[in-house]
Amino acid sequence: MASRHYLFPDNGEPVRVSLELLNGLISGRDALPQYAGTRQRVLGVIFDLEDGKPSRVAHTETGIWIFDEDGRISSGLQRAVALAMDSMPRPSRHSSTVVELHPRASERMFEKEFRWEAEKSDIDRVLADIWPKQKADRLGTIRGTKRKPPLSFDARHALNEISDAFWKIPLAIERLKEPSQKAFGYEARLRAESDPDFGPLYRAIADMSDWQLDVQKRRRTGKGVWYAVVEVMAWHDGVGEAVARYHQRCNSRKEAVLAARALLSEHAAKFDDDRTVEAMLLTEPEWEKQSSDDLGSS
Repeated sequence: MASRHYLFPDNGEPVRVSLELLNGLISGRDALPQYAGTRQRVLGVIFDLEDGKPSRVAHTETGIWIFDEDGRISSGLQRAVALAMDSMPRPSRHSSTVVELHPRASERMFEKEFRWEAEKSDIDRVLADIWPKQKADRLGTIRGTKRKPPLSFDARHALNEISDAFWKIPLAIERLKEPSQKAFGYEARLRAESDPDFGPLYRAIADMSDWQLDVQKRRRTGKGVWYAVVEVMAWHDGVGEAVARYHQRCNSRKEAVLAARALLSEHAAKFDDDRTVEAMLLTEPEWEKQSSDDLGSS
């Protein structure tokens, strides 16, 4: 299952709230200054997935986000949670068969302050974004404003100087074979203990080595969870961009090979003079890393 959230401003079209922004707003890391000091309607849609695509709406739920003067919703969410907890029925102190009226009042207050009635046209507009039939059906995605301290010249220069040779680290680790990989990770952790000034750095490269060793073992044995992946690449002036991706989770490399062939056959019609359809096999750690990278760049 998966979910999407949409914000319904008083004027204009609804806008999609990305998962990254949603998490940032909930945690207080992100803000929407354009809505500071307002109450905004939100609609959440939970749907089933089939082959990575939405197949059926399982549930919809409305909510109201109360933005503070900085465009953050964390304090409003805290009040909503408190009201929701207070509205839960509990037995009366005087009788085990009598329910107190206070929770009912809290429930009415919660519904009035943090819920709204979505009309059929609101839900239909969101469904058109989930299953678009034309380009105009897709809704825009709103972006937040994270708290970011100003980056001074000294700080930027230090980061650039430090990271200048970062590319050498994964390259050196990837070249190691399994026995050397084990020794590398073990020695790096020993040095983290004996050289506390650089302990965090040694532990970081040891973690990178552990990750690479896990991938190497899975590629050698073919065991564990694998992913068959097919990407549709659009090419312009020699530069390719992934415009679609299809995947299937498999229980072994052999199973993933068959799944990749089936995905290639299913999507072969998407091949064109400026588009290629490419298949790849990823171990579970590689898939998780790639998915995390995609999320971070969205």
